[in-house]
Amino acid sequence: MILPKTIQNELNEKAPNIKRIRILSLIFFTVLFVVILGVTYIKFAISPYIDMAGFSGMYIVSAISILLILLAQQIYLMFTRRELFSNPRELYLGGVVIAFGFIVILFIEMLGIFAVPTALVAFVTAPLFRKKSDAFTANLFCNFLVLTVFTIEHIYAGSYASYRILDIIASFNIGVIGGALAAYFVNIKSGRLKQLLRGLAVCLIIYAFIIIYALLQGTYRAPIACPNEVICSITIYAALSLGAIAAFMPLLMTLILQPILEWIFNLLTNARLVDLTDHNTPLLTRLRLEAPGSFSHSLTVASFAEMCASAIGENPYLARAAAYYHDVGKLKNPAYYKENQDSKNLHDELMPEVSVEIIRAHTEDGLALCDEHRIPREISHVTVQHHGTLLIPVFYDKAKMLTDNPVEKTEYSYRGVTPRSKIAAIIMICDAAEAAIRSMDKPNSEKIEVLLTNIISERIESKQFDKCEISLKDLTTIKNTIIAAYGGLYHSRIKYPDGK
Repeated sequence: MILPKTIQNELNEKAPNIKRIRILSLIFFTVLFVVILGVTYIKFAISPYIDMAGFSGMYIVSAISILLILLAQQIYLMFTRRELFSNPRELYLGGVVIAFGFIVILFIEMLGIFAVPTALVAFVTAPLFRKKSDAFTANLFCNFLVLTVFTIEHIYAGSYASYRILDIIASFNIGVIGGALAAYFVNIKSGRLKQLLRGLAVCLIIYAFIIIYALLQGTYRAPIACPNEVICSITIYAALSLGAIAAFMPLLMTLILQPILEWIFNLLTNARLVDLTDHNTPLLTRLRLEAPGSFSHSLTVASFAEMCASAIGENPYLARAAAYYHDVGKLKNPAYYKENQDSKNLHDELMPEVSVEIIRAHTEDGLALCDEHRIPREISHVTVQHHGTLLIPVFYDKAKMLTDNPVEKTEYSYRGVTPRSKIAAIIMICDAAEAAIRSMDKPNSEKIEVLLTNIISERIESKQFDKCEISLKDLTTIKNTIIAAYGGLYHSRIKYPDGK
């Protein structure tokens, strides 16, 4: 079995495909422009303040302004975040959330300027984007769009009071500052409770900004709206009531939308990784019931991998999830793998060329199963990377014993791809280490160190890490971490006297 061509191309790609990037960029830009422009048209059409005589001119100015802002966003993405076009899930997510945030802000504004949740985009994207800067910039561009539309609406709507332009600018500033706080604090590394508490803190800060601005606005607005009062009570009441919508609605929308967006765009967050490693998920349940030996092996690999990932600064949740799923392909023929066998080895009755096809097929079968269950690619691709293109020596040696002709190593090697991430490299090492340690006679730290040195050296010599950014320092740290972990996972127990 050979990997599908599309997967091979995706995994073997050394540099971003320029043509693909340009096409995706154009599609993303066009769709977002059409949606934003259409919503703006509807907003202007239903606004009671718009003079229809100037509607066409206002709409043309808005279209040009929106075009320029989205063009600036596109230039930013092309020059600083080009990698998003190679793996466009986050790109599409950003476009959807910007459009959603723009729509919500535009129509909530009809309740009053204090109700506008200008930090909404940052709140929703912060737990989903891997980079904090992406959440900040998405929120910033959305706020520029809102600022432009509100300003144009203000200019063409002569019945608005002169103070309202300051409200628009203040709303923009609050949105940018609140969005920056949300992008920094409500991020992907926070747990659910920590995310909620941080989000509430940011909401309270935004609410305080709104009230402070209302106090200042009430002071300068008093001679216009409330000549008998130093501070306009109408303004303060509006800030207290509508400001709560602007401040706390983003957090509520985040809690509602986060799991939905994670599922739709098949994104990885720590919360999603925890869900994926639940032993009651369909695929892990099958592995536990149909291939208990492989399941036990995966749990031990996960213990090693999680510690190794933490030691070199990688995501331990992702390492654990990748370890859990790396051998799910064995579900197709569980009895042909040693950990699921009793005393009988089914390969004793097979020719080596048949055995090797069964064994190496588990990587491709694992990828197919993961795709069927919508497991994110960061995990699913580890199934075809954790053995890379390594030789399967047992059946290679058996084949050489059965013939006098030369035996090609490639015919007895895995047909996957070499690791493309540090996590995949960790799983490759931990998978081999767990199996080798379990088969050792009276293992100890000295023997395990020699074993791991040989495992890592063999993979370096066979160029398994050439397309992975893992360093020799990382590999040494991984080796030492596994040696240290050995005592905790394979420690001896006291033998109690009979009957006591």
